[in-house]
Amino acid sequence: MTTTTASRLLHRPRTPATTHDISPIPFRRLLGVEWRKSIDTRSARWLLAAAATMTVAAVAIPLAMPSEADQTIKGYLSFAALGLCILLPAVSNLTLTTEWSQRTVLATFTQEPRRIRVLAAKVVSGLLLGLVGALFTGLVAVAGLAASAGLGRTVTWHVTASGVASVVAFVLLNSVMGMAFGVALLKTPAAVVLFYALPAVWAVISIGALQTAREWLDTVKTFGWVLDADWTGHLAQILVSTAVWVLMPFAVGVVRTLRHEIA
Repeated sequence: MTTTTASRLLHRPRTPATTHDISPIPFRRLLGVEWRKSIDTRSARWLLAAAATMTVAAVAIPLAMPSEADQTIKGYLSFAALGLCILLPAVSNLTLTTEWSQRTVLATFTQEPRRIRVLAAKVVSGLLLGLVGALFTGLVAVAGLAASAGLGRTVTWHVTASGVASVVAFVLLNSVMGMAFGVALLKTPAAVVLFYALPAVWAVISIGALQTAREWLDTVKTFGWVLDADWTGHLAQILVSTAVWVLMPFAVGVVRTLRHEIA
């Protein structure tokens, strides 16, 4: 009887382990890891320091030229956001490309084979970085306008909720666009160069017959309307520009990330 039982146990078919049998890494832990990766590298720290410096320098413009720039909190917020978004998207870009460029992606996807969860953690990390950047622009703008008031100028502190939301939306749009180029190309040099070059080249060549298309695809114009909270009559152009420069490369990047061979 014992021999029969042992024989049955030995010949019992074993169900192979699948990824569904593995307890998933908590998303909060994934997010924490990706957050550290996004800011805890030498290149990211230098870029963040440079972005902070440019934000302060941008606010110095209305402070130094009070007759040419509105002495309002919204005006200072706009200058600060423009200064920040010169380099912040490059940091967001690195969030999606550094791992592929440094060939650490094999370790990452070994620890968490569900690539979409890793990608989601990277995107959320980039969005959080954008929100921190938007908060920083607010602090710098307040400090700049306070300095202007301290010089005896007449300043306006009132700002509407839509005015604040427009600044946050502008910063996040630029950050997500940086991530979109990063995930689409998966190589830091190419992603950074094309992020800055393609919209600039389009703005230059869109003359003559392409002038009308410029109103729909020039991010300087369309994202500028977002920053100014100028949605009336421009919503369609903003949406088309966002679809072309953000959603399309992001969709391509998601497919590439899920299918890309890991060397």
